[in-house]
Amino acid sequence: MRIDCSTCEMYRSAHCDDCLVTVMLRPPSDEVEIDDDLGDGLDALAGAGLVPVLRFRPRRDPDADGAAAAEDRAAEPETARGRRLGA
Repeated sequence: MRIDCSTCEMYRSAHCDDCLVTVMLRPPSDEVEIDDDLGDGLDALAGAGLVPVLRFRPRRDPDADGAAAAEDRAAEPETARGRRLGA
């Protein structure tokens, strides 16, 4: 998974401060790639509360799906693979 923090809906918000990428890399100045092989390990660490979950959400056009939908997505923590914890 490739992540460019500057394209994230959470960028420079309270959610950004509690994101796996920000905590580990203080947000990076460039794009980051998370190997799929690391997903299970990151999920386990996040599930144990040792690291935060990945909160990356690509920015969308608010006119296309509504600003309220973006806020709803922001409240749902995800794992490194984009699944909700416990799902």
